[in-house]
Amino acid sequence: MIQTWFKIFFRNSKKNWLNILVNILGLTVGFAGLLLVLLYLNDEQSYNANNTNANEIYRVIHKMSDGDVWDSSTNVEGPKYLEDIPEVKDYYLSDGWYGDFVVKIDGKKIFTRDMLKGSNSFFDFFPYKIVEGSVDNFKKVTSNAAISEEQAKIYFGNKSAIGKTITFRGRSYIITTVYKIEGKHFYMPKVVTQFAKEPEGHWGSFSKNLFIKTTKGANKEVLEKKALAVWYQNEVLPSSKRDGITPEDFIEKYGTTPILEPLKDIRLKTIADEAGPEGKGNYQLILIMLSLSILLIIISCVNFINLSIASATQRAKEVGVKKTLGLSKITLTRQYALEIVFQGIIAFMLSLLLVELILPSFNDFMKKEISILNYQILIKLIFIALLVSILIGFIPAFYLSKFKAVEVLKGNVSRSKQGVFARNMMLGIQFLISGFFLTGSLIIYNQVDYIMNKDLGFKGDQVIVVSMNEYKDRYKKYELAKKELVKHPNIDVVTSNSFMIGGGSSNSTNVSFNDISVQTNGNAIDFEYLQTMNIPLITGRLLQENKASDTLTNVLINETLAKAFNIYDNPIGKKIKSGYGGSESKDGKFQVVGMVKDYHILGMDSKIPPTMLFHWNTFNFMKQNFWMMQFKIKPDNVQETLRYIENYWKENVEQGYPFSAQFVNKRFARTYAKYQKQKTLFLILTSVVIIISLLGLFALATLTIQQRLKEVAIRKTLGASVKEIMFQLIKSFLKITVIASVILIPIAYYFMENWLENFVYRIDMPILPFIITPILLIILVFVVVGLKAYNATKIDLIKYLKFE
Repeated sequence: MIQTWFKIFFRNSKKNWLNILVNILGLTVGFAGLLLVLLYLNDEQSYNANNTNANEIYRVIHKMSDGDVWDSSTNVEGPKYLEDIPEVKDYYLSDGWYGDFVVKIDGKKIFTRDMLKGSNSFFDFFPYKIVEGSVDNFKKVTSNAAISEEQAKIYFGNKSAIGKTITFRGRSYIITTVYKIEGKHFYMPKVVTQFAKEPEGHWGSFSKNLFIKTTKGANKEVLEKKALAVWYQNEVLPSSKRDGITPEDFIEKYGTTPILEPLKDIRLKTIADEAGPEGKGNYQLILIMLSLSILLIIISCVNFINLSIASATQRAKEVGVKKTLGLSKITLTRQYALEIVFQGIIAFMLSLLLVELILPSFNDFMKKEISILNYQILIKLIFIALLVSILIGFIPAFYLSKFKAVEVLKGNVSRSKQGVFARNMMLGIQFLISGFFLTGSLIIYNQVDYIMNKDLGFKGDQVIVVSMNEYKDRYKKYELAKKELVKHPNIDVVTSNSFMIGGGSSNSTNVSFNDISVQTNGNAIDFEYLQTMNIPLITGRLLQENKASDTLTNVLINETLAKAFNIYDNPIGKKIKSGYGGSESKDGKFQVVGMVKDYHILGMDSKIPPTMLFHWNTFNFMKQNFWMMQFKIKPDNVQETLRYIENYWKENVEQGYPFSAQFVNKRFARTYAKYQKQKTLFLILTSVVIIISLLGLFALATLTIQQRLKEVAIRKTLGASVKEIMFQLIKSFLKITVIASVILIPIAYYFMENWLENFVYRIDMPILPFIITPILLIILVFVVVGLKAYNATKIDLIKYLKFE
């Protein structure tokens, strides 16, 4: 019986090879897309999954009065939460980012990345496997250090690392612990050290990462309320009294709300700008990819069902014969459903092969190291593939089994109105999904093109930035290097600033004018910086080296800050008060001498922040934030100039550290890289969906027109022209296309408007994609169906009329 079934399946497959090809190809691509997304999602969700304490650990972040969410915390919060909130059992405070240092070991110097400094409770929050030494030894004194197993081999080869001494940043550490990192975590440092002493600070200084560990089952909302109460008692009440305002006014002006983020949610769902040194997952991209892969499977299923039902009439006599021989409806349904399930299994196997082939390119594109050998994901996909195959298998199988034996053996197989309606509805869904992909691609292309070509407010042409690694005397080294490097004929300018274009170190404070207070970014600059970056001056003047007050009490502001203070029309001469304190200005007030044009720093999905610009010498503490030199170089002999800078750098600025240079424009381009990826993925999927839809349309048109060849012969005999016959064959497809296009408009508008809301700077919803999409769909229907319709007009009339 099985042999007979295979023979029938094979013969039908040969007869309807195009249908089989379209069906299997569609499901293969759909399953492959879903598998890629599931593997990518699993990789992102694996962060902190191996942490046994993950459910009790929270990162403390803060929502500011202007709505911004900072990922950093103050040094004083952790101890106070531990003291005042019973559910808090421990805290871990650390530097916000890894440090990269030259480590001295037995006279050797080894540059080491990803070194972390923090409290001694690191392993209580991140319980890595200890392979040598112990956590208790690590905690004993602050001069002890822990090191990863991988780094221990780099430092000491096969020798034990325990008891060895490493030195960096002028401090020596004894290694007491060697750990092994298994899985992915918020922190994956190569070396862990401790603060020399508990960091001092106050409630307004945000510079560290803070984690708290709670009792099991502690309620997050209750904890946040208690943390807010601690903040109110220790910051709001004392500070409002100091400023002579009510607590309510203080909250309105400077209010800060602590928020607790579960450790396991930080990677993908953080509401802060940063998700830690290991990076932030692109949750929106995952949702988009997952949605699109599901739509791809749906369109493949619609194709499958449509073609199977349309070709059912070709097997009507087979059904009649089987029923005459005594096969029941249930048996027939099972047999025909099994054929489709078998095709689904083939598609699943081919999807595995396809994923294996494209996974290297996908990993390179997404900067991942994903393997297909994830058995949990594969089992899930097998289950989904079987479920989908069974679902789409039983619909046409049930339709086939309903044929009446007497009618089909006589050759009377008519198409029911219900069957035609179902086929047209599914064809409409296919056009709807194809249209959504097409419309979405056009809108995404317009938005990405807009942000890539928008006036950024600066011009970073031929400006390179070089990052510094050593903390000691950075600004002094910069001043010395500037005097020497600017002598090179190909180097026009050597300059610097603290708030780097493209993101990085930032520092902010409350700046007030009259009764208005604004959280403002402080940007320390050198005299040539604004001219080097071609940032226009709107009014007033720039800071000048020959004016002593320009390094003491004079500042510049950007347009956003001027508008916030309502002084945009006349900012010059206004006195603003900085929360940084007063340098030479005893009352903490500074005079505005110029207003510069707003320019983008963090990307199009972030607002241009209110910014106060001042010279490095105005606030000496800002020199601690110095970390990049910038060079304006001539376009001639760029590589030779870079080699000259590198050689000077390694000899005179930082010995033993790597030289890292990049152009400012490329650095800023990273801010919209994720949207370029969305654009590329959407374009690829749109192409795949349209190709699958066209193949399905071609196969369906072939079957549908084949069923109407006798009608064509009669019309032709009665004198109908080729155009009239073609229109009659095409019009039903055109009607479905128009209806689907009308339904598409509100659906595509809703989803794409939500996508555009992610951008602070965005295009208005364009009308053109909603016009182009239906026109393209109609043209494709004309081409694909029209080709088959034209061929139908060339049939042999005698062949189809000889029995009439």
